[in-house]
Amino acid sequence: MAIWVLIHSPLVGAATWAPVAAELHRQGQHVVVPDLSPALSTTVDHASRQAELVASAVRRGPVVLVAHSGAGPLLPLIADRLLQQRISVAASVFVDAGLPHPGESRLDVLPVPAAMQLREMAVDGWLPPWTSWWSPEQLLAILPDERVRNRLIETCPRLPSSLFSELLPNLDEKQLGICSYVRLSSAYDDVAARAEGAGWPVRRIDAHHLAIVTAPQQIAEAVLALVKPAGD
Repeated sequence: MAIWVLIHSPLVGAATWAPVAAELHRQGQHVVVPDLSPALSTTVDHASRQAELVASAVRRGPVVLVAHSGAGPLLPLIADRLLQQRISVAASVFVDAGLPHPGESRLDVLPVPAAMQLREMAVDGWLPPWTSWWSPEQLLAILPDERVRNRLIETCPRLPSSLFSELLPNLDEKQLGICSYVRLSSAYDDVAARAEGAGWPVRRIDAHHLAIVTAPQQIAEAVLALVKPAGD
């Protein structure tokens, strides 16, 4: 049986995957949820350190990598580190996530207005936590439960600007195994379409970007359905 490795966006905390991890456990799966936050303590080599944190949390394989949001572009580097430990990647699932962009930074692939906004928000090389980028009304709309909303706010880290400006390495995406995509929000329609155009299986769920927190059973069922036909 494959080990499910749930990888959170560097912009939020590992707790965002906790509800889905619990649901997968309930369904008899073995799950690992690495914490990437230590890689934000400096202003250099974030992607490399994040990949090492994931690899150090995995003891055996094969694995299924499941990335949410900003974790998507990290998967080739994570797969490379795991293969150095002789741990194979059976499949990779991108959940409302960005696709790999080797040789480019996060700023390079953002729309120009969003990239400009990030540069304007930076103070002394640091950005405020992701939850402060949105109005209280926006957060309330997707996370109406006050306890859940406050936990997200409390666990979102301050972000080094270099997280967005560093270039990701050029690595073979064939190491990702069989790839698939789960689209949760309309903001990722274009990305899902690109995945579909590449021949990946795609599931579209009409929810919101943080549905991994609010609809864990639905998300768990979606990723299980995508991976099991691939031989899990």
